[in-house]
Amino acid sequence: MNKTILFTAAATALVFVSTGANAAANLISAAVTGSNGATIWNTTSATRSNTVFVQQPIGNVMNPEGQALNDPTEAGLNSFSINGDGWPMGTKGASDPAYKMTLTFADGAQISGIYNALFDDVLDATSATVGNTTYTFTGFSWDRSRADNVSGTIARPGGDGRDYAGQFSFTAVESAVPEPTTWVMMLAGFGMIGLGLRLRRTAAPRVVYA
Repeated sequence: MNKTILFTAAATALVFVSTGANAAANLISAAVTGSNGATIWNTTSATRSNTVFVQQPIGNVMNPEGQALNDPTEAGLNSFSINGDGWPMGTKGASDPAYKMTLTFADGAQISGIYNALFDDVLDATSATVGNTTYTFTGFSWDRSRADNVSGTIARPGGDGRDYAGQFSFTAVESAVPEPTTWVMMLAGFGMIGLGLRLRRTAAPRVVYA
């Protein structure tokens, strides 16, 4: 009987393990585009645009020389700091009245949000669902400041003396719908539970009356 109980417990554990959530896909691109459509910062200098330097946590630049981004995301809220070289050069004002940030993930999901300096808030935030994961854009700011933090394509001072600084954030939430391989594991687990319970019934002592 002890073997039967252990058999059933193992099968139950298999069911619960099989329903565990997978990690969300890596963040592979973050691009900032001005509302005029011509002003662009991207996470890789291969685009021939200025680079937007992504940091998480503050001080840990993920693309210090304009290399491609490939950052693992976490379930729940993900927050990043960003910097970009000042443009137009030699002026104090922002290049555009509003900026759009577009985030792209390794599984093909793409979300965006628009920062409007007048409202100092993110507008038109979008979400996307790929597989079991829903990505939602939650925050973005992009302001020109009196600082020389980065240059056009490398994370060290240079270029213009008034750079852009800000942040962005998004959530990654796994749904409870199992994938096909998970269904197979669940069915196997439930089958083992049923077999274990049947063994318990056949192993129970029967009372015979004379």
